[in-house]
Amino acid sequence: MLDFSNFELYKNNSTDNGLHTTYQYKYALPFEKVEDPAQFTLFLQRNWHHSITVSVVYFSIIKLIQWLMKDREAFHLKKTLFCWNLALAIYSIIGLVRFSEDFFHSLYTFGFFKTLCYSCHPNDVAAFWSLIFAISKIVELGDTLFIVLRKKPLIFLHYYHHAVVLVYTTHSGAEHTAAGRWFIWMNFLAHSFMYTYYAIVASGHKPPRYVSVCVTTVQTTQMLVGVCLSILVFHYKTMDLPCQQSFENLYLAFIIYVTFAFLFIRFFVNAYIRSPRKQRVKHE
Repeated sequence: MLDFSNFELYKNNSTDNGLHTTYQYKYALPFEKVEDPAQFTLFLQRNWHHSITVSVVYFSIIKLIQWLMKDREAFHLKKTLFCWNLALAIYSIIGLVRFSEDFFHSLYTFGFFKTLCYSCHPNDVAAFWSLIFAISKIVELGDTLFIVLRKKPLIFLHYYHHAVVLVYTTHSGAEHTAAGRWFIWMNFLAHSFMYTYYAIVASGHKPPRYVSVCVTTVQTTQMLVGVCLSILVFHYKTMDLPCQQSFENLYLAFIIYVTFAFLFIRFFVNAYIRSPRKQRVKHE
């Protein structure tokens, strides 16, 4: 874990000593900055475990609402749901566009290894979007409220994904996990597709079936890539190459991405392979 007690020293270090890339955006919007990255990082390092508390409270509230809704009529919430998904789609697309500048510039300039093992500049635009990304994981817990208030089926994958991503994102933020550059970019990409699709469905339109297949494929691919990246980081660290990711965070990432990959693959099979088969059997 990085020690940010002397941030000025860290900020002025060379790339190799600081384990962060040196790219800074040529143009930044006035709000695209973290006012005090040292204090924010120290706050996360001291309090990241409260993300587990938030996840437990989140799960408890969801179960309580399900119990309260058991004998009540479902809420419709169509307009609210549309606005919610549209807002998250716009946010994800903007985040993808802004974060991609650092991602692709670093990949082209510094190469694959440093994009995976050297974190983004701690006091620039990419760091701001990393912070907003972490905060958005709390906001996205609201997705589940729409499911339980509308009395739609709530699968394990849904709330497990929301809770675990919140915990891992907070832990990674506390450590400035370098592989987070890849994880954040992939998540922005997947959520740009996902929330846009949800917004279209909430508006009353029904996209062709292949669209939902593509969205789930993007999500599943993200998890499989996450597993591969974690294996690569483990390989680099066992070769004593400098890599800004602790073994604790790495093991957590591997466990999470393996379970996500398994659950998304199972969901894909059940939703798009077995279900159509069952429907064909019924009609025969």
